[in-house]
Amino acid sequence: MDTGADPPRHRRLRKASDVRTTAAAYPPRNGLKQIVVEAKARYEAEKNALKLDGSYASRDWLYSFKDWRWKVCLLTPILQRYERWAMRRYVKRVNAFLLAPDNVQQRSIQKLRLQACGRSDFTDQWITEAIGRWGVEDLELVIDNSSWRYDFRLLDGCKNVRLKRLVLSNCYHRFAPNPLTFQSLTSLTLCKESLRMLHVLDILENCAQLVDLRLKDSGCRQPAFSIVIPNSQLKSLQLDNYNTVSVHLASVPYLETFACRGQPTIIRYGDVPRLRHVSLNFLQTGDNGKDDSSGSNRTYQLSKFFGGALPSLEYLVLQLRGRQMWIEPTAIPVRLNHLNKLFIANVPMNWDTIWILCLVAAAPALESLHVHFDNNSEKASAAGSLDVQVEHRPHHHHLKELVVIGFDGAAWQTGFVKQIIQASPMLERAHLLDGHVVEDEDRELVGLEIVRRRREWHECERSEVLRDLADGISSPHLEIVLE
Repeated sequence: MDTGADPPRHRRLRKASDVRTTAAAYPPRNGLKQIVVEAKARYEAEKNALKLDGSYASRDWLYSFKDWRWKVCLLTPILQRYERWAMRRYVKRVNAFLLAPDNVQQRSIQKLRLQACGRSDFTDQWITEAIGRWGVEDLELVIDNSSWRYDFRLLDGCKNVRLKRLVLSNCYHRFAPNPLTFQSLTSLTLCKESLRMLHVLDILENCAQLVDLRLKDSGCRQPAFSIVIPNSQLKSLQLDNYNTVSVHLASVPYLETFACRGQPTIIRYGDVPRLRHVSLNFLQTGDNGKDDSSGSNRTYQLSKFFGGALPSLEYLVLQLRGRQMWIEPTAIPVRLNHLNKLFIANVPMNWDTIWILCLVAAAPALESLHVHFDNNSEKASAAGSLDVQVEHRPHHHHLKELVVIGFDGAAWQTGFVKQIIQASPMLERAHLLDGHVVEDEDRELVGLEIVRRRREWHECERSEVLRDLADGISSPHLEIVLE
């Protein structure tokens, strides 16, 4: 149990504001588990490879790998004993902290994270005591390798409930009318088995003060996710690997920020008058859920992500990734008339850039454009983005800033930048730099951080790139920065 300080024990427990307890932090158990996992993986891989080969000799050779199975069978009971031992110690320590006698001096715990390897008979008591007795304001409950159901009505009679933020992973709420605990929540995160659709809707109906909602790592695929909570105060919604075919923001009057990450999802916007920031991070995957490298012909139009009554978006972040280009370079039927900042990140090097120009053409008020090319992806082919053309080349009369991350001076990148410059008479600065972008979970949902990487340009190479960009462009106020 770690409280981040080293004072005497009674003072540490009384003043703790961030207590983390886990049953998975025992080195012997972790090392043994790694051995078992590796042995199982090796055995299954070689067995499957031999099964794919239909020869009798291959089936006979399967017996030569009995040692892998023997090792797994030998180590598994030992690992299970370690886990039982770790769980007993874990339960004993948590009981001593949360289920203390009534004569223990009252203390205040602001944040508590409980993580267990499986079920425990004390889980209900831990939750009730943490929230109802000790007044936890920020609770994270993570159940690994199992799931747990808790009735939040047990807290309705408690007078010390101050819970504001709740994270549930593999722990879900029993169907119950109007638990009072949910009425005071401002932030809610549901993960894995906690994401059963009926439980989510049951919880949301009672979260009158909810401002931040995050749904992560759904285990089963949902046909559709429709959120209708007209009386809520919800301002931020994040769907992270929420396995659904379509999302419909039907009625969320105070929603300001929406983020969705996972597989391509149809998005329709309803009554969301205050929505200004949207962040979409999609990776085209195959049937196995992994990056699709099979040359699939599945493609989508950009309008897939802008269906319904499009709100007055001001900031849009797109991360559309995959080995095969699955975005159709067609014009967008809707107009992003209020969009003033566009950030397109993790564009594979072998994707054509014409779809970016189509998107920019649909945003006449755009002032800032950031584009990041992923240098770690496959390089552009000769038939890739060397000749970027858009019909009726639109002019971007409000664009003032262009930033290209991952710029290495390739001809197709130079051509892309030059076309943007030529169509932007008010452009003041074009910043071309090497580097990449990273996401920060603790930052704003649509926030991306640029990590610079200083490139050593040869003077002749630098001069050639700058000369190509400036050729035929007469704009005295334009500054081109190459680094």
